[in-house]
Amino acid sequence: MVRFLLASLASLAVSLRSRAWDGDSPARRFLTWQGCAGTIDGMSRVVAIVNPVAGKARGAKLRAKAADELKQLFSDIAFVESNAPGHAAALAQGARDAELVIAIGGDGTVREVASGLVSATGPLDHLTTRPLLAVIPVGSCNDLPKTVGIPSDVIEACRVAKVGSARPIDVIQVEMSDEATSQRTYFINAAGFGFDATVTAEAHKSKHLRGLPLYLVAIIRALSDLKCPLVRIRAGAFETEQRVLMIAATNGRYYGGGMKVAPEAEPDDGLIEVCIADSMGRLSALRKLPRFVAGTHVTLKEVRMLRTPELELSFLEPVLIELDGDLLVPQPFGRFRLTVLPQAITLRVPYSARREP
Repeated sequence: MVRFLLASLASLAVSLRSRAWDGDSPARRFLTWQGCAGTIDGMSRVVAIVNPVAGKARGAKLRAKAADELKQLFSDIAFVESNAPGHAAALAQGARDAELVIAIGGDGTVREVASGLVSATGPLDHLTTRPLLAVIPVGSCNDLPKTVGIPSDVIEACRVAKVGSARPIDVIQVEMSDEATSQRTYFINAAGFGFDATVTAEAHKSKHLRGLPLYLVAIIRALSDLKCPLVRIRAGAFETEQRVLMIAATNGRYYGGGMKVAPEAEPDDGLIEVCIADSMGRLSALRKLPRFVAGTHVTLKEVRMLRTPELELSFLEPVLIELDGDLLVPQPFGRFRLTVLPQAITLRVPYSARREP
């Protein structure tokens, strides 16, 4: 039993270790960009928005490699760097008149850039009023590129940015509220409510551990104080009130650095793929969580999968939340309404990954 538990911890930790802080951190306060002005002087046809701390030391080398390649591919490219959480969204707002915007970073950077482009023109504007979006994955979590087929090799990703085909994909709008306030934001890949966000938060409490030991400790801490919040869930005709280990609402198939939480998700089908994991004890959670890595959790009796254009969640107890790897800190909200904005962003993807209508 001890050997099995250690193996389960190690398997889960390997899948989560990539969420360590690198500038696309779940600990980033993603609400701070609202109200910021983003301007880019001398607007170029192509704008690259760079997260200068994504990927840590390895990310610095990858960013330099990508910049050299992009300069060769685009004669009129302008590079701008974000300098604070939310700044990439403001920069994307300022680049709304470009033809192509390139996000160089991880999933958090892509979310900010997509959010900025959507909010700059309004969520219901026709997608042709927005620039194309290309992604150069240099963060520690690059889950959206896995779903849409963008290469992990930065040189190949740069070439896709130049000559790839256009694939419109959905964006998920999130309306958050409590008794006194409300706010709107967006995500492009996945939102997590509950245990996975708790593991990430625990990892950021440690100042000394790194890598696998860090996430082993984070998992143990999260399990030692395991909370399964009570929530009301409404998705179309489906409605329930129950305790949950976690809820994942996804546009893509992967989150958390490679966990295959929604194996059947398609980012352009106008639907949110919802994974609801029922409340369970510590040992049961430890046994089952590795299956979320492989995508085989969908057959568990404790898991319900839904597809819906709109999801309403009303948490009756505090819960931690992450959007595309960004932890919502602080978290004052209890009610969440998630709505699909169909094909609101157009990505540059390889021709082989383009989904035919």
